[in-house]
Amino acid sequence: MHWTKAQPFVAAYITSLLRDFHRAEDVLQQVAVTLVRKYHEYDPERPFLSWALGIARLEALKEQRRSARDRHVFSNDLTEKLTDAYEKIGSRYESFLPMLDECLEEVDTRARRAFDLRYVEDLKPADMAERLGMTPGAVRVLLHRARTVVRECLDRRTEQMGNRQ
Repeated sequence: MHWTKAQPFVAAYITSLLRDFHRAEDVLQQVAVTLVRKYHEYDPERPFLSWALGIARLEALKEQRRSARDRHVFSNDLTEKLTDAYEKIGSRYESFLPMLDECLEEVDTRARRAFDLRYVEDLKPADMAERLGMTPGAVRVLLHRARTVVRECLDRRTEQMGNRQ
């Protein structure tokens, strides 16, 4: 897993620790810089996400120390527990992403474009409708049907994984 795929997960982790979006964004940028600067130290035998979360934890702790006057700072024990939880979830997240990519291949081109407009460009159905030459209602139906296809595919694949283990 590389930074582009890990970044949303790391951002959520940092935000959960700091509980301030703007501070979390600043720390996330620092994490990205640190990852690039220290990439030569990364051991490809270990999960990238765990490495990134470790760096994020250290950067978040630095930010918490800088903001020590804020009485809403988590204890080290709670920070450790959150880190452990994110690492456990992260291992599932890493195996989930390739399945998601495969399942997205099952939707047609128009639905895939709708997904990109909605979830990458963050457009609302009315704006999507204009770009796709559809009504907003038709866009909502298209998204609903495409989500159903992806959800059913993910259900099948996770069930198959469970049967293999």
